[in-house]
Amino acid sequence: MVMNRRSFLKGSSAFAFSASIMGCSSSDDDTTEPPVIEPPTPEPDGVFHTTCPRNCGDRCSLMISTKDGVAVAVNGDPTHPVTAGTPCVKGHAYLQSIYSPDRIQQPMKRVGPRGPGATFEPITWEEANTQIAAKLNEIIAAHTGNAILPYTYSGYSGIGATSGANRFFNRIASRKLERNICASAGYSGMSSILGEFSGPSPEDYVNTKCFVSWGTNEQATNIHHLKFINQARDNGAKILVVNPARTPLASQADVWLQPTAGTDATLVIGISKVLVEEGLHDTGFIESYTQDYEALLARLEEFTHEDIELETGVSKAEYQEFARAYAGASCAMIRIGYGLQRTLNGGRMVKAIPTIAALTGNIGKVGAGVVYLNTQAGGMYDWGYAGGGSLTPEGAVRDTVSINEIGKSLLPEDYQHEDGQYGPLAYDEPCDPIKAMIVYSSNPMAIAPDVDLIETGLMRDDLFLVGIDLFQTDTMDYVDYLLPTSSYIEQVNMIDSYQCYYAKHSTKAIMPLYESKPDTIIFQELAKAMGYSDPEFSESMDDIMRGTWKGNISYDELCEQNWDSPIVPYPFRKDYDFPTPSGKIEFKDTSGTYFDPEKFNPVIDTGTPESNDFATKGMTDEEKAREFRLLTPAHPKMSNSQWANIKFIAGTFPQHTVYINPSDAAAKGINDGDQVILTATRYENRTASIQFVARVEPMTAVGTVFAWKNSWKKLNENGSGSAVNQLTNSELTDMNNGSSFHATRVDIAPA
Repeated sequence: MVMNRRSFLKGSSAFAFSASIMGCSSSDDDTTEPPVIEPPTPEPDGVFHTTCPRNCGDRCSLMISTKDGVAVAVNGDPTHPVTAGTPCVKGHAYLQSIYSPDRIQQPMKRVGPRGPGATFEPITWEEANTQIAAKLNEIIAAHTGNAILPYTYSGYSGIGATSGANRFFNRIASRKLERNICASAGYSGMSSILGEFSGPSPEDYVNTKCFVSWGTNEQATNIHHLKFINQARDNGAKILVVNPARTPLASQADVWLQPTAGTDATLVIGISKVLVEEGLHDTGFIESYTQDYEALLARLEEFTHEDIELETGVSKAEYQEFARAYAGASCAMIRIGYGLQRTLNGGRMVKAIPTIAALTGNIGKVGAGVVYLNTQAGGMYDWGYAGGGSLTPEGAVRDTVSINEIGKSLLPEDYQHEDGQYGPLAYDEPCDPIKAMIVYSSNPMAIAPDVDLIETGLMRDDLFLVGIDLFQTDTMDYVDYLLPTSSYIEQVNMIDSYQCYYAKHSTKAIMPLYESKPDTIIFQELAKAMGYSDPEFSESMDDIMRGTWKGNISYDELCEQNWDSPIVPYPFRKDYDFPTPSGKIEFKDTSGTYFDPEKFNPVIDTGTPESNDFATKGMTDEEKAREFRLLTPAHPKMSNSQWANIKFIAGTFPQHTVYINPSDAAAKGINDGDQVILTATRYENRTASIQFVARVEPMTAVGTVFAWKNSWKKLNENGSGSAVNQLTNSELTDMNNGSSFHATRVDIAPA
């Protein structure tokens, strides 16, 4: 389906309404939640530069104003080129989170059964550390540190936030967690054609004459990019969008293509065929800077436009308009989103997309390129020093489990699988049992796939669980000990953006509230309680960051200037020195590094989760039989499961809601506002069901439904205690063991 400004379709209201601030601004005196505790020793009042540590590539520079040691306002740093004076809606709600009366105030020990409704009693930090250390030492003595697993992902990122934990788990030689839940399939997809997944800074968007948003919802995941996109549009750029869901930018685009979910690689073939057939490709660039062009041409010849239209649901006229607009611009920029590749064929789809940039020479010049994830700023840190890799005992055996398969890895030892195997699995092979898990900076019972399977493991009597959080989330209901962490403005930190090129410092603005402590301090004290005297567990947070920093300026200068940038040649890849085996853009991957060329076409593979067989990263027959593909995009008011419980976020948008196309709703007898049941097939053909509210709007094409991701089960307003990740797929992607949330098929029916 194509979209242009002249034919603005109804239905964009849900995205637009959901993104409104609705009274969350910290400058509104009538909406600011009053603090509930006086800080014990107030810091001097002032305005403090901080950096938002959430899982967002913007990593905003925020200014915290304090009075009498209490934070009273959050504003964007007006001097930062990206933040430019304003946070996102979540940043406006930070004070409501920091001073929420629901914060965990002291260490607690569970005194009743695990699970929803669990009860806890307060204990002292000394009691908590002594008891937790004793249990962990007991497990290590019996099973080694390999029986202990850290579970964490991006709830609070940065050097100051994570160093203590990384050093602790290295010292005990714990099991390793492969944290490939976000963008890993795309890393390999990009690298298999370009040799890297880094690209131009979004600050270069303003120079482009054609901006392509491919599988991205900037409003929810990188709202500050819209400033650069709008500047480009003001300068005459065309805006092109490829997305199966109606995003705000799709509703404003010159061209919006709405392919059937999972068919993006086939769509690339269609666009590429138009570029070649109409002579819109750059033969000089192709000859000089690409390899295996003839293999690409042969692959394109295998498809007719009729095939492509049938597979993608996009007509030739529509993707022809896209191709002409893209190739007709003097420079064009593509931004690829992360949600796109969270499916069983995700790496292959991302691999295909840079093809059109290579065909048109839109790489290596101002305002051109392919943007996925930029790690250049992370090169300004000594990650080995920060994480204490040298603390791992020599000869220690440390296995690895996937964050995406954590449900399988936590299974009881007597669990019998359909194939006759028993016990926990890692990458579909038997693994040693996990005897203890420490959960911090994450909420797996909300954010991980197939949470019903995870719950099976969390309910094990022989699994020792420790949780560290600001709030008693869905996951914290299962832990044995619950420890209060401090918020990001109650500690010092240092963090890099993974979109723009900035490494930033974050100052402590207020003292930790209640009995909370920064994660790094929590893990340092626990290490000492376990008997470890390594000097790494006595370093101050400032000293850790000082030792980690290796930027262009001194650490003291960083604290004064607030950020530093790596030196990256501009325009990106201007010398056309691609880090591939050939040194060129490789239309055909021959490295054998990223995927199995015996299973997948090394030029462009068009397999989808529905068309592949199960052995090559496809769906089971039971899954394929479900009627609808389910998409679970991010919402502007949440960062994964964070902010779901905050007063000025909760209730301002329909968290436990499923959007269904009017044609599908009519066929199913579903009306707007009806209670509905969604049902999926999960691991070993288990049935998983949730109860949501239906919204009938054309937010997706016929045959596709979507629900906002990662709301808490306990906050489901219809009282069903269900959430969307009970339904989602936990199998690994075609490349790099990524997550496959969007390879989920469901049935939907009135409740």
